[in-house]
Amino acid sequence: MEYLVRTYVEGDYPHICRIERELFGDYGYSPIFLRQAGELFHETYLVASHGDDPIGYIIGAQEADDPDEAWILRVGVADEWQGKGIGADLLDPLLESFRKRGAKRVRIALSKRHTPVTALLQSKNFEILSYEESYYYPDIDRMIMGLLL
Repeated sequence: MEYLVRTYVEGDYPHICRIERELFGDYGYSPIFLRQAGELFHETYLVASHGDDPIGYIIGAQEADDPDEAWILRVGVADEWQGKGIGADLLDPLLESFRKRGAKRVRIALSKRHTPVTALLQSKNFEILSYEESYYYPDIDRMIMGLLL
Protein backbone atom coordinates (compact mmCIF):
# COMPACT_ATOMS: atom_id res chain seq x y z
CA MET A 1 0.00 0.00 0.00
CA GLU A 2 1.59 3.18 -1.16
CA TYR A 3 1.23 6.57 0.42
CA LEU A 4 2.60 10.05 -0.20
CA VAL A 5 4.03 12.54 2.29
CA ARG A 6 3.21 16.16 1.47
CA THR A 7 2.30 19.44 3.14
CA TYR A 8 -1.15 19.90 4.64
CA VAL A 9 -3.95 21.17 2.39
CA GLU A 10 -7.37 22.40 3.49
CA GLY A 11 -9.13 19.24 2.29
CA ASP A 12 -7.15 17.24 4.87
CA TYR A 13 -8.91 18.98 7.75
CA PRO A 14 -11.86 16.61 8.41
CA HIS A 15 -9.61 13.56 8.13
CA ILE A 16 -7.02 14.99 10.51
CA CYS A 17 -9.76 15.87 13.00
CA ARG A 18 -11.07 12.29 12.86
CA ILE A 19 -7.62 10.75 13.37
CA GLU A 20 -6.84 13.18 16.20
CA ARG A 21 -10.10 12.33 17.98
CA GLU A 22 -9.60 8.57 17.53
CA LEU A 23 -6.00 8.65 18.79
CA PHE A 24 -6.13 11.24 21.56
CA GLY A 25 -9.77 11.59 22.61
CA ASP A 26 -10.32 14.28 25.21
CA TYR A 27 -6.60 15.09 25.26
CA GLY A 28 -6.37 15.86 21.55
CA TYR A 29 -5.96 19.22 19.94
CA SER A 30 -9.11 21.17 19.21
CA PRO A 31 -10.42 21.26 15.64
CA ILE A 32 -9.77 25.01 15.69
CA PHE A 33 -6.07 24.48 16.39
CA LEU A 34 -5.78 21.76 13.76
CA ARG A 35 -7.25 24.12 11.15
CA GLN A 36 -5.19 27.15 12.15
CA ALA A 37 -1.98 25.10 12.27
CA GLY A 38 -2.35 24.74 8.51
CA GLU A 39 -2.03 28.51 8.20
CA LEU A 40 0.57 29.08 10.90
CA PHE A 41 2.92 26.16 10.25
CA HIS A 42 2.34 25.43 6.57
CA GLU A 43 5.87 24.20 5.82
CA THR A 44 6.03 22.05 8.94
CA TYR A 45 2.56 20.48 8.89
CA LEU A 46 3.00 17.30 6.90
CA VAL A 47 0.44 14.68 5.94
CA ALA A 48 0.78 11.09 4.77
CA SER A 49 -2.03 10.27 2.37
CA HIS A 50 -3.20 7.08 0.73
CA GLY A 51 -4.94 8.29 -2.39
CA ASP A 52 -6.99 11.28 -1.28
CA ASP A 53 -7.30 10.10 2.33
CA PRO A 54 -4.89 11.35 4.99
CA ILE A 55 -3.63 8.47 7.14
CA GLY A 56 -1.14 10.32 9.32
CA TYR A 57 0.26 13.75 10.11
CA ILE A 58 3.00 15.59 11.95
CA ILE A 59 2.92 19.21 13.08
CA GLY A 60 6.06 21.13 13.96
CA ALA A 61 6.90 24.73 14.79
CA GLN A 62 9.89 26.89 15.57
CA GLU A 63 9.83 29.16 18.58
CA ALA A 64 8.97 32.74 17.66
CA ASP A 65 11.53 34.28 20.03
CA ASP A 66 14.27 31.72 19.32
CA PRO A 67 14.17 30.09 15.87
CA ASP A 68 17.12 27.89 16.90
CA GLU A 69 14.52 25.93 18.90
CA ALA A 70 11.85 23.81 17.24
CA TRP A 71 9.10 21.58 18.58
CA ILE A 72 7.18 18.62 17.29
CA LEU A 73 3.66 19.41 18.40
CA ARG A 74 1.94 16.22 17.27
CA VAL A 75 2.56 12.94 15.49
CA GLY A 76 -0.52 10.90 14.61
CA VAL A 77 -0.98 7.85 12.42
CA ALA A 78 -4.37 6.19 12.01
CA ASP A 79 -4.58 2.93 13.97
CA GLU A 80 -4.85 0.70 10.91
CA TRP A 81 -1.69 2.26 9.40
CA GLN A 82 0.56 2.11 12.47
CA GLY A 83 3.69 -0.03 12.35
CA LYS A 84 4.27 0.56 8.63
CA GLY A 85 7.00 3.24 8.84
CA ILE A 86 4.68 6.20 8.29
CA GLY A 87 5.82 7.99 11.45
CA ALA A 88 9.44 7.85 10.28
CA ASP A 89 8.44 8.98 6.79
CA LEU A 90 6.73 12.02 8.34
CA LEU A 91 9.51 12.76 10.82
CA ASP A 92 12.44 12.77 8.39
CA PRO A 93 11.20 15.61 6.13
CA LEU A 94 10.09 17.61 9.17
CA LEU A 95 13.58 17.42 10.64
CA GLU A 96 15.07 18.39 7.28
CA SER A 97 12.71 21.37 7.09
CA PHE A 98 13.80 22.49 10.55
CA ARG A 99 17.46 22.21 9.52
CA LYS A 100 16.86 24.29 6.38
CA ARG A 101 15.05 26.90 8.46
CA GLY A 102 18.02 27.22 10.84
CA ALA A 103 16.82 25.28 13.87
CA LYS A 104 19.56 23.83 16.03
CA ARG A 105 17.46 21.66 18.33
CA VAL A 106 14.06 20.00 18.22
CA ARG A 107 12.06 18.80 21.20
CA ILE A 108 8.83 16.96 21.83
CA ALA A 109 6.70 16.50 24.95
CA LEU A 110 5.04 13.12 25.03
CA SER A 111 3.43 10.66 27.33
CA LYS A 112 5.57 7.81 28.55
CA ARG A 113 2.79 5.45 27.45
CA HIS A 114 3.36 6.22 23.75
CA THR A 115 6.15 3.67 23.45
CA PRO A 116 6.02 3.29 19.63
CA VAL A 117 6.66 7.03 19.27
CA THR A 118 9.41 6.87 21.89
CA ALA A 119 11.05 4.00 20.01
CA LEU A 120 10.80 5.90 16.72
CA LEU A 121 12.38 9.00 18.22
CA GLN A 122 15.17 7.01 19.84
CA SER A 123 15.88 5.34 16.47
CA LYS A 124 16.43 8.88 15.13
CA ASN A 125 18.86 9.69 17.99
CA PHE A 126 16.44 11.68 20.16
CA GLU A 127 17.38 11.51 23.83
CA ILE A 128 15.24 11.81 26.94
CA LEU A 129 15.98 15.24 28.40
CA SER A 130 13.66 15.30 31.38
CA TYR A 131 10.48 14.11 33.01
CA GLU A 132 8.05 16.90 33.81
CA GLU A 133 5.34 16.40 36.41
CA SER A 134 1.95 18.01 35.71
CA TYR A 135 3.20 19.32 32.36
CA TYR A 136 -0.28 19.91 30.90
CA TYR A 137 -2.68 18.88 33.61
CA PRO A 138 -2.25 18.31 37.35
CA ASP A 139 -2.25 14.53 36.91
CA ILE A 140 -0.55 14.12 33.52
CA ASP A 141 3.23 14.00 33.36
CA ARG A 142 5.28 14.33 30.20
CA MET A 143 8.65 13.14 29.00
CA ILE A 144 10.66 15.71 27.05
CA MET A 145 12.86 14.28 24.30
CA GLY A 146 15.26 16.26 22.15
CA LEU A 147 17.63 16.09 19.22
CA LEU A 148 20.46 18.40 18.21
CA LEU A 149 20.16 19.11 14.49
